[in-house]
Amino acid sequence: MPSLISVNGNITPADRAVIPVLDHGFLFGDSVYETLRTYRHKPFLFTRHFVRMQRSARSVELTLPWDREKLFAEVQRVVAAAALSSESRIRITITRGVGEVGPDPGTCGLPNVIIIVTPLAELPETVYERGVDVVISALRRTSHLADAKTGNLIRTVLAQREARVAGAFEAVLLTPEGWISDGITSNVYVVKGRKILTPSREACSLEGITRGIVLELARRLELDVVEGLFHPGEIEQADEMFLTSTTREVVPIVRVDGRVIGSGKPGPVTALLRKAYVRELRLLIQED
Repeated sequence: MPSLISVNGNITPADRAVIPVLDHGFLFGDSVYETLRTYRHKPFLFTRHFVRMQRSARSVELTLPWDREKLFAEVQRVVAAAALSSESRIRITITRGVGEVGPDPGTCGLPNVIIIVTPLAELPETVYERGVDVVISALRRTSHLADAKTGNLIRTVLAQREARVAGAFEAVLLTPEGWISDGITSNVYVVKGRKILTPSREACSLEGITRGIVLELARRLELDVVEGLFHPGEIEQADEMFLTSTTREVVPIVRVDGRVIGSGKPGPVTALLRKAYVRELRLLIQED
């Protein structure tokens, strides 16, 4: 997959991009990151992603080396240099920087800023028309740093492998207490009638950018939104389920661990929210 990478402002093809082996982001996953996409080849909702990155950085006591304006300008520069015919997927990573082999962050120098731009693999329309299968992962979310996007992602890697082995689109993780948390890289929702149940931050759920937009739209449509702690048993009584993410938008879920959800087809509430989200995108793209 063709891509360009900026390391501290130096743009190169992916196979020439390097960081030192002693960077603590490489050694310990001591980094924060954001993933966003473009619409019409422009980074979408960059400010919201930057604010969340600031929050993640504060959680791990990492000082971001660049302000919003400088980081945005570099992201735009890499996107322009990539000159992709498709839309772009953008991954921004800020590492702790180079230090000693031990984990002490006090030994590190300046953080490294890495921006990766690759073609966005957009989902075929059939995914939205037919829905997807997910599995409940055997892995568990942890409450510590649950709302921080850090580079320590071994659970994500193992859960992704679990989903792939099962032939599923996504895996849903639970909390250590057994509550529904969220997907590997998505937020999840259970629909009962016109009521939408979605895990709260107490369920180790990440405050997704797309999640915030979808919940706002749901309230505008006078749907009943309930954020809280929900047992997986709620899934057995669901009329519909769906997930949301920055790169995949609103995706219907039609089976969980092989169990059919509702009619086995994307439901009316999911379809209503997807339509509303696509309409809202047009406005947000103009304003962004």
